[in-house]
Amino acid sequence: MSKYLDFKKGKEIEWLELNILRTGEGMSKALISQLAEGIEEQEIDSWLNELENRASLYFKPYYKIVKNKLMPIFTWKEIPEYYLCVYYSYNGADDNSGGTKLFEKISAQSLKNFIGGDVYTLGFPAGKGLNTHLDEVVDLCFEKRGVIADGSYKDDGVDVVGFKLFKDMRSANLYILLQCAAGIHWKMKKTIELNRWTQYIYWYRECIISSISTVDFVSQKQWEKQASSFGMLIDRVRIYNSLYSVVTNEDLKTEIINWAENITN
Repeated sequence: MSKYLDFKKGKEIEWLELNILRTGEGMSKALISQLAEGIEEQEIDSWLNELENRASLYFKPYYKIVKNKLMPIFTWKEIPEYYLCVYYSYNGADDNSGGTKLFEKISAQSLKNFIGGDVYTLGFPAGKGLNTHLDEVVDLCFEKRGVIADGSYKDDGVDVVGFKLFKDMRSANLYILLQCAAGIHWKMKKTIELNRWTQYIYWYRECIISSISTVDFVSQKQWEKQASSFGMLIDRVRIYNSLYSVVTNEDLKTEIINWAENITN
């Protein structure tokens, strides 16, 4: 059995990323050509060019390209949170392994690091209703509680509430409503209904940012379209930069390493 993943058309970049992360070894253009049968050299060059262009987006790239050879700088165990993102971008997230919940934790930690504030995760612990979550968010953020949410809503499209307080026990702080999308069809998700969320809690729209996190890399071609729909985009590059520019959460890292080892055994 080959130590390399099978080539998947349409997921060429993820295929390359996963292979260098999993093996910890470089991939020459000759090896890539051998594994991706029937692909023209010009197309392989375009993949390497794309990776070279993307490298400038990372605050500290985890790979480099030297003489047409893609070389890992870090192994997957050093950046398991990012590995999970690439894994789900390549394979899809419908595997019942618990990885989607881990992606919520990854997204929450990334958001927390980015805003330098705090986060509140909805749906935890299991069985707690949306109205209970809303009551707790109000207490944390010094806002006023509004209408009761319909009992059929689990989270009404919001997985994480990020907040940065002025610490003067007053309202009108910074709030980010984040939905986490580990699946490949994230572009088809419904946007957050701010009309309802500003009724559940009487916080002003001007203080709220809608956001979505995704395991995908969002290209510049797609960027404006998706940002205009979902608000602040947190793709896997932004997750990488937010997580690894500060000291990482070692408990979360260990949890993801255990998950990854289980799904590959």
